[in-house]
Amino acid sequence: MTNTLTVKFTGTIRQPLHIVSKQYGDIRHHAKHRVHPDIAFTVLSEQNGVCHFKQEVALLGMKQIDEVFQKRLADGSLESEVISGTNKGTKIFQSFQPLEPNATLIQIRVQIPLNGIKKVLKPFFRIAVLSTLKKAFEEDRTDLEDKGYPRG
Repeated sequence: MTNTLTVKFTGTIRQPLHIVSKQYGDIRHHAKHRVHPDIAFTVLSEQNGVCHFKQEVALLGMKQIDEVFQKRLADGSLESEVISGTNKGTKIFQSFQPLEPNATLIQIRVQIPLNGIKKVLKPFFRIAVLSTLKKAFEEDRTDLEDKGYPRG
């Protein structure tokens, strides 16, 4: 039995790739406009394509506070790693592909080390993580398609 849980999600947003990719990596925008109302973001530093931030969220009724490094890779994708907190060691990969001029395919892969209660509750934890990914995707889609990015 593996000690890592991998959860994948794919979705489409009706906006050009460069806008979608930029919004996904813009943690200041997410914090300021409460793109994900259930997640509190605090940007700690930003330089050379790396954003260091703190996020607070509840998952399965458990408050989780994590410190994250997110970096933009050469191909435009994003790679994040939780360096401390409840989900230390978790990695998130987000890639973007154009489907047409005004539509972008987003692929998200989350790898979570399982220990303690997460290991015991793996099937339920998988469902909770997938549900959280779907909800976050819908919030990003609404932000990009309905509210517009960037905003003043």
